[in-house]
Amino acid sequence: MDAGIAAVLGAIIAAVGGIIVAIIDKFRKENRRDHGAVMDALDRVSNTVDRVEGKVDSHINWHLTGGTTSGRTIRRNQGRSIKAAKK
Repeated sequence: MDAGIAAVLGAIIAAVGGIIVAIIDKFRKENRRDHGAVMDALDRVSNTVDRVEGKVDSHINWHLTGGTTSGRTIRRNQGRSIKAAKK
């Protein structure tokens, strides 16, 4: 094989390799951006779950300690929805 053909093949291989590296690099950038967005969403969900957990814990403790208002226990209408109870 002469030097001219070797130079052309080397250039073709380098060009194809460069294109592959550019494509991989583009996907890595998109992945980092997407990963950041997902982490932000998970942080918001985690904060919401923590708040709800605190509210549920406090409500359960309220029930366990007697859960009274003005000396009277508040009872829920069992088997009836709130809308039905208002009618």
